[in-house]
Amino acid sequence: MTKFISNKAFVLGNYSFGEADRNLILLTEDFGKIQLTVKGILKSKKRDKVATEPISYVDFLLYKKGEQFIVNDFFLLENFENIRQDLDSLSFAFYLLAVVNKFVFEGYRVPKIFRLLKNSLYYLNQENNRRKQLLLLNYFLFFLMQEEGIFRMDEILEHLNFEEKEISRLLYQKKIESIVKEEDYTEERLFFLVKKMERYIREKLDIDISIEQYMMGGL
Repeated sequence: MTKFISNKAFVLGNYSFGEADRNLILLTEDFGKIQLTVKGILKSKKRDKVATEPISYVDFLLYKKGEQFIVNDFFLLENFENIRQDLDSLSFAFYLLAVVNKFVFEGYRVPKIFRLLKNSLYYLNQENNRRKQLLLLNYFLFFLMQEEGIFRMDEILEHLNFEEKEISRLLYQKKIESIVKEEDYTEERLFFLVKKMERYIREKLDIDISIEQYMMGGL
């Protein structure tokens, strides 16, 4: 008897093949990162194609055949319409998806990262202040570095100027409101701090990420 599994997931990426099929890269709540194929989705008039697009938050009904997950059905939970309608928000959301896709390996359950991505996307969906969005990206990278065990404040601070050091200390202490209230911590400063975090990650994990690849509107 087939055992069906319901699991929530974010679509990190996709690609189409054949005439109607689409392969999805998902970050699931219970199984971490997985890949699966949705058969016939591109020609279907009943199924919601938006649910197979990146960013979408979806409830999948799955079953396993050998080591593979097979899709029985799926239901769109959130399409993040506000993100999709704002260029900056969309750019930053795609950046978060790309970062998670590079950090997380298949076969590992990562509940903290799942919650981080969920909270971040819901935040972007309601907050279009660019400075606060850049602050979110910094917090996101800090959290991932801590999860990967590469976070050493002393090493990070070596490469930062005074304002960047203060922002980093406040991030580490989770005093986000203190950063928001300080007008000297501008968009530009927060952007360059993201760049320096990326450089640190590249040195420690050989993971190449670049916010500039996703900023469609520039700084």
